[in-house]
This record gives sequence, structure tokens and C-alpha cells, in this order.
Amino acid sequence: MITKPLIGEYPPRLEAYIGLTKEDGLIHLMRQDRNCTYNFFKNISPDMANYCYAEGKWSIKQVLMHINYVERIMQYRALAASRGDNQTPFGFTNHEAYIQNAEVERHDIDELLEEFNVIRNYSIEFFSGLTEKQSQLCLGSGEDTVSARAVGYALLGHVRHHMNIINERYLNTVAE
Repeated sequence: MITKPLIGEYPPRLEAYIGLTKEDGLIHLMRQDRNCTYNFFKNISPDMANYCYAEGKWSIKQVLMHINYVERIMQYRALAASRGDNQTPFGFTNHEAYIQNAEVERHDIDELLEEFNVIRNYSIEFFSGLTEKQSQLCLGSGEDTVSARAVGYALLGHVRHHMNIINERYLNTVAE
């Protein structure tokens, strides 16, 4: 079982995501999260999928596309970490550029959900193949050091973070 990472296995900025998961058992949690995420977005009406709660904010579909992109990017980082690649920096990603150039309007929410399932299934398969030792190996160095298992738990928290925002700012805003 891949347990939660210890403080020091990840940069402080990931605590906001990793802290959203209290339990251990990464693979089990990823399977649960895949199903929960699918059901959450499946229950959003197609009309709401393009809704933005304020000017300059992403639509719900753009948030889901962002989740998909981040999962892909973090999969690579988890692979690099699990092989002890301390030469590749953890770094940042220009998320705005990814969304601006995604042409999300060409996709309906069901397509994006199917993509999420495929990507998450790959994450589950990848992390399932890691030994406990490999899950604790790290990518990067200094303050940007991150273990493979920290990446996995950050992925869980990242999705939860965005579902919380959608609940608070998108769905509740419209209901008022």
C-alpha cells in the first residue's frame, strides 16, 4: 500500500492539495476518486458546463480539461520521481496557456469525462506498479523535491480542490 507522504517529501505549495486527503491507500483512493469525479461532473447539466461564475474565470468544462492536463503532466513527474531523477526540476506549468489553446468548446463534457477516466486509469496502473521504495524516490532537488507518492496524493487533492470550487462558486452561485 502506498501511504501518504511525509512532510519534506514535497514542496510546501502542495500541502493545500495533499492535506485534502486524510486516508492512506493511494490506489484505492484513486479508484474511489475516479468514480466520484465522474459522477460529480456527469451530474452537471450540459448547459452549466460552459458556465463561468465571473468574467475571466474558467468554465466548468475548462476546469475539467485543466484537471486532465495536470494529471498528464504529473504522471510524467511521478515517473521521473519514481526513478530517482533529481536532475529534472519539479517546476511550474503555465496553466492559462494550456486552457487558452485547448479550444475546449470543441468538446462536450462527456468527452472530457471519458478522457479523465482514461488518464486516471493510467495513473492507477502506473502507481500500482510501484514498490514502496520507488514511491518514496524523489524528483528535483532543494525546495522543489517531490516524491512519487506525493505526486499521487497531490493529484487526488487537486481534483478535490477543483470540485470544492465548482460546488462553492459555480453551482451555489447559480442556485441563488
